[in-house]
Amino acid sequence: MHPQIVRNGPGTCPICGMALEPRTISAEEQRNPELTEMSRRLWVSTALTIPLVLLAMGELILGHHFAELVPSRIRTWVELALAMPVCTWAAWPFYTRFTQSLRNRSPNMFTLIGLGVSVAFIYSLCPRSRRDAADANRRRSGGA
Repeated sequence: MHPQIVRNGPGTCPICGMALEPRTISAEEQRNPELTEMSRRLWVSTALTIPLVLLAMGELILGHHFAELVPSRIRTWVELALAMPVCTWAAWPFYTRFTQSLRNRSPNMFTLIGLGVSVAFIYSLCPRSRRDAADANRRRSGGA
């Protein structure tokens, strides 16, 4: 990507965050550890996201009967448990390159992805914490 960046081993470009490519060309297919790792993260995230989407959109699919099957309080905690690994472990490479881009003062696509995922995840936690605070206040005041 940036020919002026030269390293002895594998790594990432400090300017754009992309994986560094070897300078020599080989006729045989070389194993790409970054692709293997990102593929694994993709498939684990997909396995967690499918039930998450079904839980989040259940009322749109099954109507009000879905609320009877899965209580709102339980559904919220299950959604959090399914989203947490996707937004932390699976997005970790983006977070590390996001911080690297900020440190090097070189914003790039990883900056956008890291910022977008982290802000969306933190924002999604706000309704849950507000609901818990409202429930606690209601219990303290003697409400139902």
